[in-house]
Amino acid sequence: MSSKKEMIFTGIPAAPGIAFGQAFVVNIEDLPVTAEPIEDDMVEDEIARMESALKQTGEELSGLHSTLEAEMGEEHAKILDSHIMLIADELMKTETIQIIRNDKVNAACAFSRVIDKTLRTFDQMEDQYLKERAEDIRDVKKRVIRNLFGHKVEGLANLRREAVVVAHNLTPADTVGFRKKFVKAFVSEMGGSTSHAAIIARSMGIPAVVGLDEVRSHIKPFDELIVDGISGQVILHPKEETIALYEQAQERFLEMEEELLTIKDYPAVTLDGRTIELSANIETLDEVEDIKSHGAKGVGLFRTEYFFITRGTLPGEEEQYRYYSEVVKNVAPDPVLFRTLDIGGDKIAAWVDDTQEENPFMGWRGIRFTLSRKDIFRTQLRAIYRAAVFGRVRIMFPMVSIVDEVRQAMDICREVQDDLKRENYQFDHNVETGIMIETPSAVAMADVLAKEVDFFSIGSNDLVQYALAVDRGNSRISYLYSPMHPAIIRLINDTAQVAHNNNIWVGLCGEMVADARVRGTLLLIGLGLDEFSASAYLIPEIKKIIRSVTYDETKSMVKMALTKATATEVVELIDQFIEEKRPELKELIPKGAI
Repeated sequence: MSSKKEMIFTGIPAAPGIAFGQAFVVNIEDLPVTAEPIEDDMVEDEIARMESALKQTGEELSGLHSTLEAEMGEEHAKILDSHIMLIADELMKTETIQIIRNDKVNAACAFSRVIDKTLRTFDQMEDQYLKERAEDIRDVKKRVIRNLFGHKVEGLANLRREAVVVAHNLTPADTVGFRKKFVKAFVSEMGGSTSHAAIIARSMGIPAVVGLDEVRSHIKPFDELIVDGISGQVILHPKEETIALYEQAQERFLEMEEELLTIKDYPAVTLDGRTIELSANIETLDEVEDIKSHGAKGVGLFRTEYFFITRGTLPGEEEQYRYYSEVVKNVAPDPVLFRTLDIGGDKIAAWVDDTQEENPFMGWRGIRFTLSRKDIFRTQLRAIYRAAVFGRVRIMFPMVSIVDEVRQAMDICREVQDDLKRENYQFDHNVETGIMIETPSAVAMADVLAKEVDFFSIGSNDLVQYALAVDRGNSRISYLYSPMHPAIIRLINDTAQVAHNNNIWVGLCGEMVADARVRGTLLLIGLGLDEFSASAYLIPEIKKIIRSVTYDETKSMVKMALTKATATEVVELIDQFIEEKRPELKELIPKGAI
Protein backbone atom coordinates (compact mmCIF):
# COMPACT_ATOMS: atom_id res chain seq x y z
CA MET A 1 0.00 0.00 0.00
CA SER A 2 1.21 3.50 -0.82
CA SER A 3 1.04 6.50 1.57
CA LYS A 4 0.83 8.84 -1.43
CA LYS A 5 -2.41 10.17 -2.78
CA GLU A 6 -4.21 7.79 -5.09
CA MET A 7 -4.78 9.12 -8.60
CA ILE A 8 -6.96 7.63 -11.33
CA PHE A 9 -6.36 8.29 -15.03
CA THR A 10 -8.77 7.24 -17.74
CA GLY A 11 -7.55 6.55 -21.25
CA ILE A 12 -8.43 4.25 -24.10
CA PRO A 13 -8.54 0.50 -23.36
CA ALA A 14 -6.15 -1.05 -25.86
CA ALA A 15 -5.69 -4.64 -24.70
CA PRO A 16 -7.73 -6.50 -22.05
CA GLY A 17 -6.42 -7.66 -18.69
CA ILE A 18 -5.51 -6.30 -15.26
CA ALA A 19 -1.94 -5.92 -14.05
CA PHE A 20 -0.16 -4.63 -10.95
CA GLY A 21 3.40 -3.44 -10.88
CA GLN A 22 5.99 -0.76 -10.46
CA ALA A 23 6.44 1.78 -13.21
CA PHE A 24 9.28 1.57 -15.67
CA VAL A 25 9.26 5.00 -17.27
CA VAL A 26 10.78 5.02 -20.71
CA ASN A 27 12.84 8.17 -20.65
CA ILE A 28 14.93 8.22 -23.75
CA GLU A 29 14.57 11.98 -23.73
CA ASP A 30 16.74 14.85 -24.89
CA LEU A 31 19.43 15.94 -22.47
CA PRO A 32 20.39 19.66 -22.65
CA VAL A 33 23.51 20.16 -24.73
CA THR A 34 25.52 23.39 -24.54
CA ALA A 35 28.56 24.53 -26.49
CA GLU A 36 31.61 24.19 -24.22
CA PRO A 37 34.84 25.70 -25.61
CA ILE A 38 37.87 23.37 -25.46
CA GLU A 39 41.59 24.08 -25.62
CA ASP A 40 43.79 22.78 -28.45
CA ASP A 41 45.29 20.07 -26.25
CA MET A 42 41.79 18.76 -25.46
CA VAL A 43 40.72 18.15 -29.06
CA GLU A 44 42.04 14.61 -29.41
CA ASP A 45 40.57 13.63 -26.04
CA GLU A 46 37.18 15.00 -27.08
CA ILE A 47 37.31 13.09 -30.36
CA ALA A 48 38.20 9.93 -28.43
CA ARG A 49 35.20 10.51 -26.12
CA MET A 50 32.93 10.89 -29.10
CA GLU A 51 34.27 7.73 -30.76
CA SER A 52 33.86 5.84 -27.50
CA ALA A 53 30.23 6.99 -27.17
CA LEU A 54 29.51 5.94 -30.76
CA LYS A 55 31.07 2.55 -30.12
CA GLN A 56 29.16 2.10 -26.87
CA THR A 57 25.87 3.04 -28.54
CA GLY A 58 26.59 0.69 -31.42
CA GLU A 59 27.26 -2.13 -28.98
CA GLU A 60 24.02 -1.39 -27.12
CA LEU A 61 22.01 -1.49 -30.32
CA SER A 62 23.76 -4.65 -31.54
CA GLY A 63 23.10 -6.28 -28.18
CA LEU A 64 19.43 -5.39 -28.38
CA HIS A 65 19.35 -6.70 -31.95
CA SER A 66 20.87 -10.02 -30.87
CA THR A 67 18.46 -10.33 -27.95
CA LEU A 68 15.47 -9.68 -30.16
CA GLU A 69 16.69 -12.15 -32.74
CA ALA A 70 17.19 -14.85 -30.11
CA GLU A 71 13.92 -14.27 -28.27
CA MET A 72 11.53 -13.15 -31.01
CA GLY A 73 13.07 -14.10 -34.32
CA GLU A 74 15.12 -12.54 -37.08
CA GLU A 75 12.29 -10.51 -38.60
CA HIS A 76 11.62 -8.68 -35.31
CA ALA A 77 15.30 -7.83 -34.90
CA LYS A 78 15.50 -6.22 -38.33
CA ILE A 79 13.49 -3.29 -37.10
CA LEU A 80 16.72 -2.03 -35.52
CA ASP A 81 18.72 -2.27 -38.73
CA SER A 82 18.25 1.42 -39.56
CA HIS A 83 19.48 2.46 -36.07
CA ILE A 84 22.62 0.36 -36.48
CA MET A 85 23.25 1.75 -39.97
CA LEU A 86 22.96 5.29 -38.62
CA ILE A 87 25.42 4.77 -35.81
CA ALA A 88 27.92 3.32 -38.26
CA ASP A 89 27.58 6.24 -40.69
CA GLU A 90 31.11 7.45 -41.50
CA LEU A 91 29.97 10.83 -42.89
CA MET A 92 28.24 11.69 -39.62
CA LYS A 93 31.37 10.76 -37.69
CA THR A 94 33.66 12.72 -40.03
CA GLU A 95 31.53 15.89 -39.84
CA THR A 96 31.46 15.70 -36.05
CA ILE A 97 35.25 15.38 -35.86
CA GLN A 98 35.65 18.34 -38.21
CA ILE A 99 33.49 20.53 -35.96
CA ILE A 100 35.45 19.49 -32.87
CA ARG A 101 38.76 20.31 -34.62
CA ASN A 102 37.69 23.49 -36.40
CA ASP A 103 35.30 25.08 -33.88
CA LYS A 104 37.01 23.79 -30.70
CA VAL A 105 33.77 22.72 -29.00
CA ASN A 106 32.85 19.69 -26.92
CA ALA A 107 31.82 16.43 -28.58
CA ALA A 108 28.17 16.60 -27.46
CA CYS A 109 27.77 20.01 -29.07
CA ALA A 110 29.54 18.94 -32.27
CA PHE A 111 27.50 15.76 -32.58
CA SER A 112 24.25 17.65 -31.90
CA ARG A 113 25.04 20.18 -34.62
CA VAL A 114 25.52 17.44 -37.19
CA ILE A 115 22.35 15.57 -36.22
CA ASP A 116 20.22 18.69 -35.80
CA LYS A 117 21.19 19.91 -39.27
CA THR A 118 19.88 16.64 -40.68
CA LEU A 119 16.75 16.76 -38.54
CA ARG A 120 15.92 20.32 -39.62
CA THR A 121 15.74 19.06 -43.18
CA PHE A 122 13.51 16.19 -42.17
CA ASP A 123 11.25 18.39 -40.03
CA GLN A 124 10.43 20.61 -42.99
CA MET A 125 8.94 17.63 -44.77
CA GLU A 126 5.49 16.18 -44.22
CA ASP A 127 6.25 12.80 -45.64
CA GLN A 128 5.36 9.97 -43.24
CA TYR A 129 8.28 7.80 -44.24
CA LEU A 130 10.75 10.59 -43.53
CA LYS A 131 9.08 11.29 -40.19
CA GLU A 132 9.62 7.66 -39.25
CA ARG A 133 13.28 7.89 -40.23
CA ALA A 134 13.62 11.18 -38.33
CA GLU A 135 12.44 9.40 -35.17
CA ASP A 136 15.18 6.82 -35.69
CA ILE A 137 17.75 9.62 -35.95
CA ARG A 138 16.44 11.30 -32.78
CA ASP A 139 16.59 8.02 -30.91
CA VAL A 140 20.20 7.45 -31.96
CA LYS A 141 21.09 11.03 -30.97
CA LYS A 142 19.61 10.61 -27.47
CA ARG A 143 21.53 7.40 -26.96
CA VAL A 144 24.86 8.87 -28.05
CA ILE A 145 24.42 12.05 -25.96
CA ARG A 146 23.52 10.01 -22.89
CA ASN A 147 26.60 7.86 -23.35
CA LEU A 148 28.74 10.99 -23.73
CA PHE A 149 27.32 12.29 -20.45
CA GLY A 150 27.49 8.90 -18.76
CA HIS A 151 23.72 8.79 -18.18
CA LYS A 152 21.91 5.50 -18.07
CA VAL A 153 19.29 5.15 -20.79
CA GLU A 154 15.99 3.89 -19.44
CA GLY A 155 14.86 2.35 -22.70
CA LEU A 156 13.02 -0.96 -22.98
CA ALA A 157 16.29 -2.72 -23.74
CA ASN A 158 17.26 -1.99 -20.13
CA LEU A 159 14.21 -3.61 -18.64
CA ARG A 160 15.35 -6.47 -16.43
CA ARG A 161 12.50 -6.67 -13.93
CA GLU A 162 8.75 -7.18 -14.07
CA ALA A 163 7.21 -3.77 -14.53
CA VAL A 164 4.50 -1.63 -16.07
CA VAL A 165 6.01 0.23 -19.01
CA VAL A 166 5.05 3.92 -19.14
CA ALA A 167 5.94 5.88 -22.28
CA HIS A 168 4.98 8.93 -24.28
CA ASN A 169 4.49 6.79 -27.34
CA LEU A 170 5.26 3.25 -28.32
CA THR A 171 6.44 2.74 -31.85
CA PRO A 172 6.37 -0.62 -33.62
CA ALA A 173 10.09 -0.85 -32.79
CA ASP A 174 9.33 -0.34 -29.09
CA THR A 175 6.64 -3.00 -28.99
CA VAL A 176 8.85 -5.45 -30.84
CA GLY A 177 11.44 -4.75 -28.16
CA PHE A 178 9.15 -5.90 -25.37
CA ARG A 179 10.44 -8.79 -23.38
CA LYS A 180 7.08 -10.26 -22.65
CA LYS A 181 8.25 -12.00 -19.48
CA PHE A 182 9.14 -8.61 -17.94
CA VAL A 183 6.32 -6.44 -19.27
CA LYS A 184 3.20 -6.76 -17.11
CA ALA A 185 1.35 -3.99 -18.94
CA PHE A 186 1.97 -0.79 -20.78
CA VAL A 187 0.47 2.68 -20.78
CA SER A 188 1.18 5.48 -23.22
CA GLU A 189 0.24 9.10 -23.66
CA MET A 190 -0.33 8.72 -27.40
CA GLY A 191 -2.24 6.30 -29.62
CA GLY A 192 -5.73 4.93 -30.13
CA SER A 193 -7.36 1.52 -29.75
CA THR A 194 -6.51 0.60 -33.34
CA SER A 195 -3.01 2.08 -33.39
CA HIS A 196 -0.28 -0.32 -34.34
CA ALA A 197 1.02 -0.48 -30.78
CA ALA A 198 -2.44 -1.42 -29.46
CA ILE A 199 -2.83 -4.16 -32.04
CA ILE A 200 0.58 -5.57 -31.17
CA ALA A 201 -0.25 -5.50 -27.44
CA ARG A 202 -3.41 -7.48 -28.06
CA SER A 203 -1.51 -9.97 -30.21
CA MET A 204 0.91 -10.49 -27.30
CA GLY A 205 -1.81 -10.69 -24.66
CA ILE A 206 -0.38 -7.74 -22.69
CA PRO A 207 -2.88 -5.41 -20.91
CA ALA A 208 -2.59 -1.88 -22.28
CA VAL A 209 -4.13 1.58 -21.94
CA VAL A 210 -3.27 4.33 -24.43
CA GLY A 211 -4.19 7.98 -25.00
CA LEU A 212 -3.35 9.09 -21.42
CA ASP A 213 -2.33 12.68 -22.03
CA GLU A 214 0.64 13.87 -19.94
CA VAL A 215 0.39 10.89 -17.57
CA ARG A 216 4.19 10.76 -17.33
CA SER A 217 4.23 14.09 -15.51
CA HIS A 218 2.61 12.27 -12.57
CA ILE A 219 4.29 8.85 -12.70
CA LYS A 220 7.85 8.34 -11.49
CA PRO A 221 10.04 5.22 -11.76
CA PHE A 222 9.02 2.49 -9.29
CA ASP A 223 5.65 4.12 -8.52
CA GLU A 224 2.98 1.51 -7.82
CA LEU A 225 0.41 1.17 -10.59
CA ILE A 226 -2.68 -0.80 -11.48
CA VAL A 227 -3.47 -1.05 -15.19
CA ASP A 228 -7.00 -2.00 -16.16
CA GLY A 229 -6.90 -2.70 -19.88
CA ILE A 230 -10.60 -3.59 -19.80
CA SER A 231 -12.01 -0.25 -18.65
CA GLY A 232 -9.04 1.88 -19.69
CA GLN A 233 -8.12 3.05 -16.20
CA VAL A 234 -4.67 3.43 -14.66
CA ILE A 235 -4.43 3.89 -10.88
CA LEU A 236 -1.34 5.56 -9.44
CA HIS A 237 -0.46 4.96 -5.75
CA PRO A 238 -3.49 2.68 -5.23
CA LYS A 239 -4.99 2.55 -1.74
CA GLU A 240 -5.28 -0.75 0.07
CA GLU A 241 -9.00 -1.05 -0.61
CA THR A 242 -8.43 -0.26 -4.31
CA ILE A 243 -5.80 -2.98 -4.55
CA ALA A 244 -8.18 -5.43 -2.92
CA LEU A 245 -10.94 -4.58 -5.40
CA TYR A 246 -8.66 -4.98 -8.38
CA GLU A 247 -7.20 -8.22 -7.04
CA GLN A 248 -10.73 -9.60 -7.02
CA ALA A 249 -11.31 -8.22 -10.52
CA GLN A 250 -8.07 -9.76 -11.76
CA GLU A 251 -8.99 -13.11 -10.21
CA ARG A 252 -12.37 -13.00 -11.94
CA PHE A 253 -10.71 -12.06 -15.23
CA LEU A 254 -8.18 -14.89 -15.02
CA GLU A 255 -10.86 -17.39 -14.01
CA MET A 256 -12.94 -16.28 -16.97
CA GLU A 257 -9.94 -16.57 -19.31
CA GLU A 258 -9.24 -20.08 -18.01
CA GLU A 259 -12.87 -21.07 -18.40
CA LEU A 260 -12.98 -19.68 -21.92
CA LEU A 261 -9.98 -21.79 -22.88
CA THR A 262 -11.94 -24.95 -22.02
CA ILE A 263 -14.02 -24.44 -25.17
CA LYS A 264 -11.12 -23.61 -27.47
CA ASP A 265 -11.43 -26.91 -29.35
CA TYR A 266 -15.20 -26.67 -29.80
CA PRO A 267 -16.63 -25.54 -33.13
CA ALA A 268 -17.74 -21.92 -33.51
CA VAL A 269 -21.40 -22.70 -34.15
CA THR A 270 -24.54 -20.88 -32.98
CA LEU A 271 -27.28 -22.60 -31.01
CA ASP A 272 -29.34 -22.99 -34.18
CA GLY A 273 -26.49 -24.51 -36.14
CA ARG A 274 -24.86 -21.68 -38.11
CA THR A 275 -21.11 -22.30 -38.33
CA ILE A 276 -18.75 -19.34 -38.44
CA GLU A 277 -15.12 -19.71 -39.45
CA LEU A 278 -13.05 -18.26 -36.60
CA SER A 279 -9.45 -17.42 -37.43
CA ALA A 280 -6.62 -15.23 -36.18
CA ASN A 281 -4.79 -12.10 -37.30
CA ILE A 282 -1.00 -12.40 -37.22
CA GLU A 283 2.07 -10.53 -38.39
CA THR A 284 4.87 -13.04 -37.87
CA LEU A 285 5.59 -16.75 -37.85
CA ASP A 286 6.20 -16.55 -34.09
CA GLU A 287 2.48 -16.04 -33.46
CA VAL A 288 1.41 -19.35 -35.01
CA GLU A 289 1.61 -21.19 -31.69
CA ASP A 290 -0.87 -18.72 -30.18
CA ILE A 291 -3.32 -19.62 -32.94
CA LYS A 292 -3.33 -23.27 -31.95
CA SER A 293 -3.35 -22.71 -28.19
CA HIS A 294 -6.42 -20.46 -28.43
CA GLY A 295 -8.48 -22.55 -30.83
CA ALA A 296 -8.43 -20.46 -34.01
CA LYS A 297 -9.03 -22.30 -37.26
CA GLY A 298 -6.27 -20.85 -39.35
CA VAL A 299 -5.13 -17.35 -40.22
CA GLY A 300 -7.73 -14.88 -41.42
CA LEU A 301 -5.24 -12.06 -41.91
CA PHE A 302 -1.50 -12.42 -42.33
CA ARG A 303 -0.14 -8.88 -42.51
CA THR A 304 2.74 -9.55 -44.88
CA GLU A 305 3.92 -5.92 -44.78
CA TYR A 306 5.46 -6.51 -41.37
CA PHE A 307 8.02 -8.76 -43.07
CA PHE A 308 8.88 -5.82 -45.34
CA ILE A 309 8.88 -2.80 -42.97
CA THR A 310 11.13 -4.36 -40.33
CA ARG A 311 14.09 -4.47 -42.66
CA GLY A 312 16.30 -2.09 -44.57
CA THR A 313 16.22 -4.00 -47.86
CA LEU A 314 13.57 -5.51 -50.06
CA PRO A 315 13.17 -9.29 -49.51
CA GLY A 316 13.56 -11.48 -52.56
CA GLU A 317 11.33 -14.29 -53.83
CA GLU A 318 13.22 -17.16 -52.23
CA GLU A 319 13.34 -15.46 -48.82
CA GLN A 320 9.62 -14.74 -48.95
CA TYR A 321 8.86 -18.23 -50.23
CA ARG A 322 10.72 -19.85 -47.32
CA TYR A 323 8.99 -17.62 -44.78
CA TYR A 324 5.47 -18.02 -46.19
CA SER A 325 6.02 -21.78 -46.55
CA GLU A 326 6.81 -22.10 -42.85
CA VAL A 327 3.61 -20.25 -41.95
CA VAL A 328 1.52 -22.44 -44.27
CA LYS A 329 3.11 -25.69 -43.03
CA ASN A 330 2.61 -24.76 -39.38
CA VAL A 331 -1.03 -23.76 -39.83
CA ALA A 332 -2.03 -26.65 -42.14
CA PRO A 333 -4.57 -28.13 -42.65
CA ASP A 334 -6.27 -24.84 -41.75
CA PRO A 335 -6.06 -21.96 -44.24
CA VAL A 336 -3.72 -18.97 -44.28
CA LEU A 337 -5.01 -15.75 -45.82
CA PHE A 338 -2.13 -13.63 -47.11
CA ARG A 339 -2.85 -9.95 -47.48
CA THR A 340 -0.56 -8.69 -50.21
CA LEU A 341 1.82 -5.90 -49.31
CA ASP A 342 -0.08 -3.05 -47.61
CA ILE A 343 2.65 -0.44 -47.56
CA GLY A 344 1.67 3.19 -47.00
CA GLY A 345 -0.29 5.21 -44.45
CA ASP A 346 1.45 4.46 -41.15
CA LYS A 347 3.31 1.43 -42.56
CA ILE A 348 6.46 2.65 -44.23
CA ALA A 349 9.35 0.53 -45.42
CA ALA A 350 12.90 1.85 -45.41
CA TRP A 351 13.52 0.65 -48.97
CA VAL A 352 10.68 2.73 -50.45
CA ASP A 353 11.71 5.95 -52.23
CA ASP A 354 9.59 8.98 -53.01
CA THR A 355 6.95 8.61 -50.31
CA GLN A 356 6.35 12.31 -49.64
CA GLU A 357 2.60 12.88 -49.70
CA GLU A 358 0.19 15.43 -48.28
CA ASN A 359 -2.15 12.75 -46.94
CA PRO A 360 -0.52 9.31 -46.89
CA PHE A 361 -3.64 7.49 -45.61
CA MET A 362 -5.45 8.64 -48.76
CA GLY A 363 -2.44 8.21 -50.98
CA TRP A 364 0.00 5.70 -52.40
CA ARG A 365 -0.79 2.64 -50.32
CA GLY A 366 -2.14 -0.91 -50.52
CA ILE A 367 -2.98 -2.12 -54.00
CA ARG A 368 -2.20 1.33 -55.43
CA PHE A 369 1.41 0.84 -54.41
CA THR A 370 1.74 -2.75 -55.64
CA LEU A 371 0.13 -2.01 -59.01
CA SER A 372 2.66 0.76 -59.55
CA ARG A 373 5.51 -1.48 -58.39
CA LYS A 374 4.62 -4.62 -60.33
CA ASP A 375 8.11 -6.00 -59.83
CA ILE A 376 7.50 -6.17 -56.06
CA PHE A 377 3.93 -7.40 -56.53
CA ARG A 378 4.89 -10.20 -58.90
CA THR A 379 7.71 -11.36 -56.64
CA GLN A 380 5.40 -11.59 -53.65
CA LEU A 381 2.67 -13.38 -55.62
CA ARG A 382 5.19 -15.92 -56.94
CA ALA A 383 6.35 -16.66 -53.40
CA ILE A 384 2.78 -17.04 -52.10
CA TYR A 385 1.63 -19.32 -54.95
CA ARG A 386 4.68 -21.51 -54.45
CA ALA A 387 4.15 -21.68 -50.67
CA ALA A 388 0.54 -22.71 -51.27
CA VAL A 389 1.58 -26.28 -52.16
CA PHE A 390 2.17 -26.90 -48.43
CA GLY A 391 -1.42 -26.25 -47.32
CA ARG A 392 -4.46 -24.05 -47.93
CA VAL A 393 -3.76 -20.49 -49.03
CA ARG A 394 -5.89 -17.46 -49.80
CA ILE A 395 -4.71 -14.17 -51.30
CA MET A 396 -6.30 -10.79 -50.56
CA PHE A 397 -5.70 -7.33 -52.03
CA PRO A 398 -5.92 -4.31 -49.65
CA MET A 399 -7.22 -0.76 -50.13
CA VAL A 400 -9.34 -1.42 -53.22
CA SER A 401 -11.37 1.61 -54.31
CA ILE A 402 -12.09 0.93 -58.00
CA VAL A 403 -12.81 -2.25 -59.93
CA ASP A 404 -9.98 -1.59 -62.38
CA GLU A 405 -7.50 -2.25 -59.58
CA VAL A 406 -8.94 -5.72 -59.01
CA ARG A 407 -8.97 -6.56 -62.70
CA GLN A 408 -5.36 -5.47 -63.08
CA ALA A 409 -4.33 -7.47 -60.00
CA MET A 410 -6.15 -10.58 -61.24
CA ASP A 411 -4.45 -10.23 -64.63
CA ILE A 412 -1.09 -10.18 -62.87
CA CYS A 413 -2.04 -13.25 -60.83
CA ARG A 414 -2.79 -15.14 -64.04
CA GLU A 415 0.47 -13.98 -65.61
CA VAL A 416 2.41 -15.07 -62.52
CA GLN A 417 0.81 -18.52 -62.64
CA ASP A 418 1.65 -18.83 -66.34
CA ASP A 419 5.27 -17.88 -65.58
CA LEU A 420 5.52 -20.41 -62.75
CA LYS A 421 4.08 -23.14 -64.96
CA ARG A 422 6.46 -22.30 -67.80
CA GLU A 423 9.40 -22.35 -65.38
CA ASN A 424 8.29 -25.74 -63.96
CA TYR A 425 7.72 -24.53 -60.42
CA GLN A 426 5.29 -26.36 -58.19
CA PHE A 427 2.41 -24.11 -57.15
CA ASP A 428 -1.28 -24.26 -56.27
CA HIS A 429 -3.61 -23.36 -59.17
CA ASN A 430 -6.68 -23.13 -56.94
CA VAL A 431 -5.80 -20.38 -54.48
CA GLU A 432 -8.87 -18.35 -53.49
CA THR A 433 -8.47 -14.67 -54.26
CA GLY A 434 -10.39 -11.87 -52.57
CA ILE A 435 -10.30 -8.23 -51.59
CA MET A 436 -10.55 -6.15 -48.46
CA ILE A 437 -13.65 -4.00 -48.18
CA GLU A 438 -12.35 -0.95 -46.36
CA THR A 439 -13.35 2.03 -48.46
CA PRO A 440 -16.88 3.42 -48.88
CA SER A 441 -16.49 3.17 -52.67
CA ALA A 442 -15.78 -0.56 -52.39
CA VAL A 443 -19.04 -1.00 -50.48
CA ALA A 444 -20.93 1.03 -53.06
CA MET A 445 -19.43 -1.05 -55.89
CA ALA A 446 -19.59 -4.39 -54.06
CA ASP A 447 -22.02 -5.89 -56.59
CA VAL A 448 -19.48 -5.30 -59.36
CA LEU A 449 -16.46 -6.32 -57.31
CA ALA A 450 -18.15 -9.56 -56.17
CA LYS A 451 -18.12 -10.82 -59.75
CA GLU A 452 -14.33 -10.50 -59.88
CA VAL A 453 -13.27 -12.37 -56.71
CA ASP A 454 -13.88 -15.38 -54.47
CA PHE A 455 -14.49 -13.54 -51.18
CA PHE A 456 -14.70 -10.25 -49.31
CA SER A 457 -12.98 -9.51 -46.00
CA ILE A 458 -14.10 -6.30 -44.32
CA GLY A 459 -11.27 -4.20 -42.88
CA SER A 460 -13.27 -2.47 -40.18
CA ASN A 461 -10.42 -0.22 -38.93
CA ASP A 462 -10.08 1.69 -42.17
CA LEU A 463 -13.74 1.38 -43.11
CA VAL A 464 -14.71 3.19 -39.89
CA GLN A 465 -11.91 5.72 -40.41
CA TYR A 466 -12.84 6.55 -44.00
CA ALA A 467 -16.61 6.36 -43.61
CA LEU A 468 -16.69 8.59 -40.50
CA ALA A 469 -13.70 10.77 -41.52
CA VAL A 470 -11.93 10.04 -38.21
CA ASP A 471 -8.18 9.55 -37.82
CA ARG A 472 -8.11 6.30 -35.85
CA GLY A 473 -4.76 7.12 -34.27
CA ASN A 474 -5.80 10.53 -32.95
CA SER A 475 -6.73 10.29 -29.25
CA ARG A 476 -8.29 13.78 -29.29
CA ILE A 477 -11.12 12.67 -31.56
CA SER A 478 -11.25 9.04 -30.55
CA TYR A 479 -14.81 9.53 -29.25
CA LEU A 480 -15.95 9.81 -32.86
CA TYR A 481 -14.38 6.48 -33.83
CA SER A 482 -17.15 3.95 -33.23
CA PRO A 483 -17.80 0.66 -35.02
CA MET A 484 -21.28 0.84 -33.48
CA HIS A 485 -22.17 3.84 -35.65
CA PRO A 486 -25.33 3.04 -37.67
CA ALA A 487 -23.53 4.06 -40.87
CA ILE A 488 -20.93 1.34 -40.31
CA ILE A 489 -23.58 -1.27 -39.58
CA ARG A 490 -25.39 -0.35 -42.79
CA LEU A 491 -22.16 -0.55 -44.81
CA ILE A 492 -21.36 -4.01 -43.43
CA ASN A 493 -24.94 -5.16 -43.98
CA ASP A 494 -24.86 -4.02 -47.61
CA THR A 495 -21.54 -5.77 -48.16
CA ALA A 496 -22.74 -9.06 -46.66
CA GLN A 497 -25.95 -9.08 -48.66
CA VAL A 498 -24.16 -8.41 -51.93
CA ALA A 499 -21.57 -11.10 -51.21
CA HIS A 500 -24.19 -13.73 -50.51
CA ASN A 501 -26.29 -12.70 -53.49
CA ASN A 502 -23.21 -13.40 -55.58
CA ASN A 503 -22.44 -16.71 -53.81
CA ILE A 504 -19.15 -15.63 -52.25
CA TRP A 505 -18.27 -15.66 -48.57
CA VAL A 506 -17.66 -12.55 -46.49
CA GLY A 507 -15.57 -12.13 -43.35
CA LEU A 508 -14.18 -9.37 -41.15
CA CYS A 509 -10.53 -9.07 -40.25
CA GLY A 510 -10.46 -5.66 -38.57
CA GLU A 511 -10.41 -4.84 -34.89
CA MET A 512 -14.19 -4.40 -34.61
CA VAL A 513 -14.61 -7.51 -32.49
CA ALA A 514 -11.66 -6.40 -30.34
CA ASP A 515 -12.97 -2.84 -29.92
CA ALA A 516 -16.62 -3.65 -29.34
CA ARG A 517 -16.13 -7.20 -28.02
CA VAL A 518 -19.49 -8.78 -27.12
CA ARG A 519 -21.60 -6.13 -28.79
CA GLY A 520 -19.55 -6.17 -31.97
CA THR A 521 -19.57 -9.96 -32.18
CA LEU A 522 -23.34 -10.15 -31.71
CA LEU A 523 -23.80 -7.61 -34.49
CA LEU A 524 -21.51 -9.45 -36.87
CA ILE A 525 -23.29 -12.75 -36.23
CA GLY A 526 -26.63 -11.12 -37.00
CA LEU A 527 -25.23 -9.40 -40.07
CA GLY A 528 -24.58 -12.86 -41.50
CA LEU A 529 -20.80 -12.77 -41.82
CA ASP A 530 -19.25 -16.15 -42.52
CA GLU A 531 -15.83 -15.60 -41.00
CA PHE A 532 -14.30 -13.51 -38.21
CA SER A 533 -10.58 -12.98 -37.73
CA ALA A 534 -9.10 -11.34 -34.62
CA SER A 535 -6.22 -11.51 -32.16
CA ALA A 536 -5.66 -15.12 -31.09
CA TYR A 537 -6.14 -14.10 -27.45
CA LEU A 538 -9.73 -13.03 -28.19
CA ILE A 539 -10.74 -16.22 -30.02
CA PRO A 540 -12.07 -18.15 -26.97
CA GLU A 541 -14.27 -15.22 -25.92
CA ILE A 542 -15.65 -14.75 -29.43
CA LYS A 543 -16.30 -18.48 -29.65
CA LYS A 544 -18.25 -18.41 -26.40
CA ILE A 545 -20.45 -15.58 -27.70
CA ILE A 546 -21.12 -17.41 -30.97
CA ARG A 547 -22.02 -20.60 -29.09
CA SER A 548 -24.38 -18.71 -26.72
CA VAL A 549 -26.87 -17.27 -29.21
CA THR A 550 -28.97 -18.22 -32.21
CA TYR A 551 -28.36 -16.70 -35.59
CA ASP A 552 -32.08 -15.94 -35.96
CA GLU A 553 -32.30 -13.87 -32.77
CA THR A 554 -29.19 -11.84 -33.61
CA LYS A 555 -30.53 -11.31 -37.13
CA SER A 556 -33.74 -9.89 -35.65
CA MET A 557 -31.68 -7.62 -33.41
CA VAL A 558 -29.64 -6.36 -36.38
CA LYS A 559 -32.85 -5.61 -38.26
CA MET A 560 -33.77 -3.20 -35.46
CA ALA A 561 -30.21 -1.82 -35.23
CA LEU A 562 -30.42 -0.79 -38.87
CA THR A 563 -33.25 1.60 -37.94
CA LYS A 564 -31.28 3.39 -35.19
CA ALA A 565 -29.89 6.90 -35.57
CA THR A 566 -26.91 6.91 -33.20
CA ALA A 567 -24.20 4.62 -31.86
CA THR A 568 -25.62 5.08 -28.36
CA GLU A 569 -29.01 3.81 -29.51
CA VAL A 570 -27.33 0.77 -31.10
CA VAL A 571 -25.44 0.01 -27.89
CA GLU A 572 -28.64 0.33 -25.83
CA LEU A 573 -30.41 -2.04 -28.20
CA ILE A 574 -27.69 -4.68 -27.91
CA ASP A 575 -27.54 -4.29 -24.13
CA GLN A 576 -31.31 -4.82 -23.97
CA PHE A 577 -30.91 -7.95 -26.08
CA ILE A 578 -28.25 -9.28 -23.71
CA GLU A 579 -30.28 -8.39 -20.60
CA GLU A 580 -33.42 -10.09 -21.84
CA LYS A 581 -32.07 -13.04 -23.79
CA ARG A 582 -28.45 -13.79 -22.84
CA PRO A 583 -27.64 -12.24 -19.43
CA GLU A 584 -24.74 -14.67 -19.00
CA LEU A 585 -22.83 -12.60 -21.59
CA LYS A 586 -22.84 -9.49 -19.36
CA GLU A 587 -19.77 -10.74 -17.53
CA LEU A 588 -17.81 -10.41 -20.77
CA ILE A 589 -18.63 -6.72 -21.23
CA PRO A 590 -15.99 -4.38 -19.83
CA LYS A 591 -17.18 -1.32 -17.95
CA GLY A 592 -17.46 1.71 -20.21
CA ALA A 593 -16.82 -0.25 -23.39
CA ILE A 594 -18.51 0.93 -26.56
